[in-house]
Order: sequence, then structure tokens, then C-alpha cells
Amino acid sequence: MAIVETQDTAAEHGGYDWFNAPSLRRQANHGCDFGDPAAEAVAALDGTVRVPLCALGTLRVSGADAQDFLQNQLSSDLRRLTPERAQLSSYNSPKGRVLAVLTLLRDADDVLLELPREILADTLQRLRRYVLRAKVKLEDACAALPALGLAGAQAPALLAQARLPAPCESLDCARSGDLLVLRRPGAIPRYSLHGPAGRLASLWSQWSDAAQPAGDQAWRLLDIEAGVPAVYAATSEHFVPQMLALDRLGAISFDKGCYPGQEIVARVHYLGQLKRGLFKAYSESAAPPGAAVYHAGEPQAAGEVVDCARHPRRGHAVLLVLPLDLPLDAALSLQRPDGAPLSDLTASMPPQG
Repeated sequence: MAIVETQDTAAEHGGYDWFNAPSLRRQANHGCDFGDPAAEAVAALDGTVRVPLCALGTLRVSGADAQDFLQNQLSSDLRRLTPERAQLSSYNSPKGRVLAVLTLLRDADDVLLELPREILADTLQRLRRYVLRAKVKLEDACAALPALGLAGAQAPALLAQARLPAPCESLDCARSGDLLVLRRPGAIPRYSLHGPAGRLASLWSQWSDAAQPAGDQAWRLLDIEAGVPAVYAATSEHFVPQMLALDRLGAISFDKGCYPGQEIVARVHYLGQLKRGLFKAYSESAAPPGAAVYHAGEPQAAGEVVDCARHPRRGHAVLLVLPLDLPLDAALSLQRPDGAPLSDLTASMPPQG
């Protein structure tokens, strides 16, 4: 994707002008890097990085009926969402296809929905259609509530030095004044901090000597290595939630009642009809979300790219949806039958039971 230099207004990029970073380069999909994506990927895996989460956006859902409204729209059980515990969820079409993968956070009586910025406006518009007479307000909170990512072995110590909590378990949350700290999934200690721009700017500067600045490719790499999928504009409505392992990530409740696509999602679960699932592999070449994956000798695509990010030692890390019965040693290629080969295919999450 083409990269453009930082000449845009704060409004065009949702208020992400809170950090002093002359080397920042913005991308057309709201992402960014700091001029050396290869070095940023190395630092993400081997060092400690601070990341302005420009490519992610936040919707705020408020009002007396906010929880009941979302309970009837999303795949997770909102009754289990607490100020101390976030959750993954999906927003699905009536046909059971994922429109967005969401991270939900409780902010007092409100619920925050984090998702890729590129699909935020469409998701907000679709949700608003179903408000009807409910006492619910949905608003774009990107500018009011930006986010800063911190990842790496030194991340817990840096939080402690700033007198901030460092939640231990994946999706645990803790609040410190006007900041909400979320532990992200993955073996590498990784946190996102959500709060006022001025507070984040102060932390950005405070950690300048200890944490290298990195862009959204580095953050996506950590998500891919952790097996956390995303849905973008190019892949909206392509997958049922189980294809993305969202059931194993705790993003689906099978006893909460109805929501869009619930009947199809339940049928896949109870009748064992899932034929494709989430895998991880590596390739020397990049491929965008939605790109086809081919099995050697087959003219038809066998699967699809979910996400892809630069890897410092293995070219690119790729999340894929592929047939579950495909051998792990299958000869696979990206975008064309004779395209770049994929290596080291593994199931992103092993089958349960």
C-alpha cells in the first residue's frame, strides 16, 4: 500500500497528532510506520516498542439500554464484560458471516468497541440501523479516546515506572485515573492504553529511551503470532466466526440467546459442519487480506489470507483460512497457482478435546 508523508489534518486521522514523531509516515488505511518497518518488526519480537494505534478505532456505546442492545447484536455474552475483564466478540451478518472482530472494554456504564479504523464508519452505520427506540447512543470515539500500544519484555517495568498497572492475564484490564490498561493476547507482554491524548503524549515521551517507536505492521505481527484475527473491508462477510477460531478465543457464547447470524453459528457448532479453519504460515512475499491461497496442482483457490505482516526473520507472517483436512505439509502458494510459496503451516489454535 502506498505511503504518504504526514501532511494530513488531525481530523482526517482521528486526532492522532498527540505524539511527537517527526519520522512518522501515515498510510492510506490509517496505519503508520516510522521509516524502517524492518527494524520495527525486529524490535516488536526481540525488544520493546511503543506503537500509536492509528489503524485501530473505537466506538463508544452509551445509554440505559447499551448492554442489552449489544447483547442482541454481538456474539459474546455482554453480561460477562466487566471493568476488570475485556472480551473479544464478532459482529455478524444475518447469514452468520463476520462483519467485524471487536475487542470490548467496559468504561463505567459505557461499552467501548475497538476495531480496524477502515471498517469503523460502516460498522457504526449498520449498528445505528437497529437502535430504533432503544436508549442507546453510538458515537465515533477515535479522537476523544486514542490508544497507545506498549509491547516487549520491558513493558511491565515501564508501566510500573509510570505508576500504572500491568494486568497479568490476556484480556485483563485495570484503570489508573483517566487511563484504561488492557493486557493483549500473546506470549510477549503487550498492553494497550486508552485515554486522553495529553496523557498518552506524556507517556510516549517518557518511554522514548526505553521503547522504540513502531507502526501498525509491528502490532499486526504480534496479533498474527498470537493467533488473533482481524476482519478488514476486503474480507468483510467472508468467514463464519469459527473459521477465525473465535470460538476458541472466547468470542462466542452458545447459550446467550439470539443475535444476527446466531442460528448459523450455532448450527456449525452443534452439528460439526466446520470445514475450514484458521492457520498460520510464512512467506517471502506479502499478500493483502482477501488474497487467494492455492494448493499445488489445483486451479481453484483453496483458501484466503486473513492478515499478513512483515516478519524480521521469515519474510512475512500470514494468517489464513484453509480446509481443515489439508495436510500441514501441503504445497501452498499466495495469489497464484505459481505464486510465492508458503512454509511452516500450522493450525493457529489446536483443536479442542
